[in-house]
This record gives sequence, structure tokens and C-alpha cells, in this order.
Amino acid sequence: MNLKTGMISAITSFCRPGWRARAVAGFFSGGLKIFRPRGGEARENLKSVYPEATDVWIRRTVNGVYEHLSWMVAECLALQRDPRLSLEWMKAVEGKEILDSIKAAGRGAIILTGHVGNWELLAAWLAQSGYPLSAVVRSPDDADFSRIIASFRSRTGVGVFEKHFVMKETIRFARNGGFLGLMPDQAWNSTGIPTEFLGRRCYTAGGPAAIARLAGVPVVPVASYRVAPFRHEVRISEPIKMVEGADKQRSIKENTDRMNRAIEKMILEHPEQWLWLHRRWRF
Repeated sequence: MNLKTGMISAITSFCRPGWRARAVAGFFSGGLKIFRPRGGEARENLKSVYPEATDVWIRRTVNGVYEHLSWMVAECLALQRDPRLSLEWMKAVEGKEILDSIKAAGRGAIILTGHVGNWELLAAWLAQSGYPLSAVVRSPDDADFSRIIASFRSRTGVGVFEKHFVMKETIRFARNGGFLGLMPDQAWNSTGIPTEFLGRRCYTAGGPAAIARLAGVPVVPVASYRVAPFRHEVRISEPIKMVEGADKQRSIKENTDRMNRAIEKMILEHPEQWLWLHRRWRF
């Protein structure tokens, strides 16, 4: 065990709900607000989406993002003591019958969400609730950190497909009754679908719409939001009505747009709980 993994292991052992979690969240929040990583990027993103917003609101929202990420770290570390705590921390669940009916019918689904709320806690809640969840993820470049994240997800019951996955494996998984987690709200290159996201031109990965088309399973928008530390709510929406037809490119473009609209709705509900720090709008 090297110094980095040793420190993370020590913080994980220390962190639990209460004053210890507040101390961990406060430590990370203080550091983020002092150094403000990608703060300029976040401000520009917010100004472009909310052109009428005041500088005070923009700064408060960026600080809210830092606060949110700090609590996300504390919650994820504390969850490692007992992954079933994810069931306790979700204080309200809206639309659970939608997922229950899909599972009862023996069907799979695509769980569509974004980097909003505590998405790692949401994944843990889905897995601990008995839904057979595997998510498509991009592992961190740092090998040690990547192994730590992988072990955290494994402990909570969440399976993964790496982003360089073979598409046919994810399609087979969903067709066979698996719940495939997709988060297509990150930046993509020019191989993606030209579209709009929160009113700005960008590229969006076309893979999720292609998987939905080939797997033939419902695409269910699911989001969670923090209402207080260790108190969250889940909102499960009706499946997106997907475009079908022989014109593959047209259907993938339209369905990518529809997925974007669903994720936009999640973000606008609680903008301070989305990852404004990344360069989403490269075009």
C-alpha cells in the first residue's frame, strides 16, 4: 500500500455520519473553495446557460458545486462501512413502481442519469434495492485511484463496463434483464452527434442511443438529489418515448436529443448539484 492509498484507507476508516463526516466534508470544501479548481470554467459555463444571472448567484452556485462534491466524497467514504446504508439515506423515492414493473416482467432497462446529485450513491441504492445494475464508466487515469474506485463500486454491488467496452456486451446485458447505467452528459469529440445541451451547441456520444435502439429496452430517466447530508431523494420518470424506424442515423440523432432533454431537466432542478467544472461544450 502506497502513501496515497494508505491515506484514502485511513480517511475511509475515519469517516461516518455525524461530526466525522462533517470534518471530512469541511476539509475538502475548504480546499476547493481556496484553490477553486476549474472555477473559471464553471463560471463561464453558468454564464452561458444563465445569461441573466448575477455575479453573486454565479459565485454562490460554484461554491455550491464545491460543497456538493465535498459531501459526495464524505458520503461515499462513509458508505463503505455498510453499503446498505444507501437504502436508509434515500428518504423519498418517486416512481419506484416503474423499475419494479420492468424487473417483474423480466426485462432489462437503460438507467439514464447524469453527473448530478450523488450519482455514486444512486448507483449503490439501485444495486442494494435489488436491481441488477452495471454502469458504463470511464476509470480515472491514475491507476491507484482507479483501483480504489473500482473496489468501492464492487463493494456496493455495482458492476461496470469500461467506456472502451464492446457495445455488444452491454446490449446483451440489457437484453438479458440487466439494468444498464448510462451518463451521457460529458463532453464528446467530433465523432459524436452534433446537438444542443442546455441551449449550447456541442457533441454528444451517440452510443447510448445506439445501445437503446439495438437492445430494445426502455430508457428510464433516474436522478437523485441531496436535500441534506445523508438525506437524498430519488426521482424515477416514465421511460422516454424513443423514435423507431429504418433510418438509423435519424433515429439515433433524435433519441440523443431526447436523452439530452431528460438530463437537462435533472440539472435545472438543482444546478448546484451538477458538474459545471468540466468542458461540456467543445464544438
